[in-house]
Amino acid sequence: MTDQLTAALRHVLPVYEIPEDDLIGEVLVPAIRVSDDVRVAAGFFSSQCLAQIAPGLADYLRRDSGMLQLLISPAVDAADLDAMERGVRSPEQVIEAALDRLLDEAALSEHALAHHTLDCLSYLVASGRLRVRFALMKSGMYHKKQWLMKAGTRWVAVHGSGNATARGLLVNGEQMTVDQPWRDGETASKRVTKLLAGWERQWNNESPHVLAVDLSDGLRLAGRRRSTAQAPTIDDFWRAWHADHSRGLEPPLPQGISLAQPRLLSIPDGVEWRSGRYAHQSAAVEAFSINGSRGILAIATGGGKTQTALISATHEQDRHKAPMLVVAIVPSAPLVRQWAETVRRFGVDPFLPSDSSGPKRKARLEEIKAGLATPGSYTSVIVCTQRLFTTDESFRAFIDALPSTVLTMLIGDEVHNLGSKSFLRHRPERFNVRLGLSATPSRQYDAEGTAGIFDYFGPELFEFTLKDAIRAGCLSPYNYHLHEIALSEDEMAEYENLTRQLQRKGFQKADDGKDSDLQAQIEHLLRRRRALLEHAEAKIPTLRQLLIRHGSRDVSKTLVYTSAKPPVLTSERQIDATNRMLDELRISFHQFTHRETARRGAGKYLEAFGRGEYQVLTAMEVLDEGIDIPQTDTAYLLASSTVRREWVQRRGRILRRSEGKEIANLHDFLVVPPTLGTKEGRSLLIGELTRAREFASAADNEYDSDGPRVVIDRHERTL
Repeated sequence: MTDQLTAALRHVLPVYEIPEDDLIGEVLVPAIRVSDDVRVAAGFFSSQCLAQIAPGLADYLRRDSGMLQLLISPAVDAADLDAMERGVRSPEQVIEAALDRLLDEAALSEHALAHHTLDCLSYLVASGRLRVRFALMKSGMYHKKQWLMKAGTRWVAVHGSGNATARGLLVNGEQMTVDQPWRDGETASKRVTKLLAGWERQWNNESPHVLAVDLSDGLRLAGRRRSTAQAPTIDDFWRAWHADHSRGLEPPLPQGISLAQPRLLSIPDGVEWRSGRYAHQSAAVEAFSINGSRGILAIATGGGKTQTALISATHEQDRHKAPMLVVAIVPSAPLVRQWAETVRRFGVDPFLPSDSSGPKRKARLEEIKAGLATPGSYTSVIVCTQRLFTTDESFRAFIDALPSTVLTMLIGDEVHNLGSKSFLRHRPERFNVRLGLSATPSRQYDAEGTAGIFDYFGPELFEFTLKDAIRAGCLSPYNYHLHEIALSEDEMAEYENLTRQLQRKGFQKADDGKDSDLQAQIEHLLRRRRALLEHAEAKIPTLRQLLIRHGSRDVSKTLVYTSAKPPVLTSERQIDATNRMLDELRISFHQFTHRETARRGAGKYLEAFGRGEYQVLTAMEVLDEGIDIPQTDTAYLLASSTVRREWVQRRGRILRRSEGKEIANLHDFLVVPPTLGTKEGRSLLIGELTRAREFASAADNEYDSDGPRVVIDRHERTL
């Protein structure tokens, strides 16, 4: 068959000018006659073109395997639409009627094709020898002009300006290019490959710009639009689909498109939120509703922020009784997965745009948009990362373009992150309902960002602290172990040097972690001074001794938090030094940083840790926010900063309730100066004790004979 195509086209020109050149007689008929696959894409189609290619098409269709595929605009005249509809509606009658008029020895005759085109069109549809899909554009008209024909392993492409109509092939002033890769070389091969790839994407609904609907659906849609000359669009199709669906019909979906049945959020049976340990959720939901459905709920880790937000969303939905879109913005990919699991428990399968490529993402958003056009109750939920929201302009445009009939709700998880300039620069005003969630909504280093959060989301309406969560039984109790770490002489000298530089720049107050309105140079010096304390060289040797004392083989369910700041006096990152030490002790571990969470499948590391395949996770920043690892019962805080938010979040990671877990153990490293004879040394110790007092205040062992208060009181007496 391959050789036949080569022979059939051996005298073909590279370009055909119509009407001067005979494109039909020299190219289309001989190519179709020997082909085993014929695909036509056209902006306009007429059954009259079948008469022109009849000699080749008849031979093609006489073979059992031959099938003609048309991907065309719905801009088809009424007679051809009626002929197609007969083939779909009454296939047996059409085939029976064709026996005498159209068939010659049970095969379609060339003469019949040329003289009874409408009957032939009906017959080809009825017998399955012609597959038609209508191509709908998001806007505008599908306007391709392509003939793609294959014999054996070789493809030839004919493309240009001529439509699949008699006038387009014979009369109009058109130009068509013929690409034969086996003869024309690499450029022609690339062109044919691209045309075929485009056909496959569009036919299989993998293009964000084209929706291909099967003939029966297309006829139904085209029939509704016969009173207008404008071709139906993607939006027209989805409006028709949802109109049928709302009447109780089950209209089929185009191949390659999946659409979850419209479902509403509903509070799962057995959820404890009005009484018991989670009764605070009821109070939080009420506070949000009373404030006009805008505001921030400051609920500590373990208090059920996600569940509280979805209960609020359910109440908003039930009051609205019309289409609703809920968008949850979260800090990281692992949190997207956690949110998705909870949303599914509330009865809706959420869309996760981070899991889709650009074209598939756009196609899915089109489906959601169409679903939200229904007049009845319909709720869609989208969960995405902050990074995707701020970088994907088309996603934000989709939200802005929603009609006013759609109630829109934004849930900002770990809402302090949304005080960033990247979010506030793109702050979406379309959202009617705005709910912020965070144990600590204020941005400690950024007064302007904090003001932006409260201005956009509204005030803090409800607070449920870490102590409240432990007292209510939402979190496990914990013991706090305080280990003293003396700075070396070199480290203290550098600390004093950085302090003097800060003073020369005009920074005289204590470092309470609030960098707002500070000069860039002062912020840089402050971060270096904090990094010096986080990287104190005695920390890792002390950690090593603690692990050995515990027994390397017995270490399990343990997190080690390391500094994310660059080291000051050494070149090795703290996480690398920690990993090396664990390796030497033959303690199995896995590193968990932004690099790991940026990859697909990052959750498998957390799952493996939960199963006990790793004894330790070494973390740098990413486990601070929201990620659930309830099995964890021990944490070592090598990097305890002045950021108060981290004080809550890092404890929250190990205090999640889990079967068999009675109490958690938190190990902190209290940095002390080699001497208290200097103002700098006293200031350093005051800052460290501030954190230690906060951590100790909620600990079970605060006042034990060997508890943290013993260490804290001893140092406080020296000040």
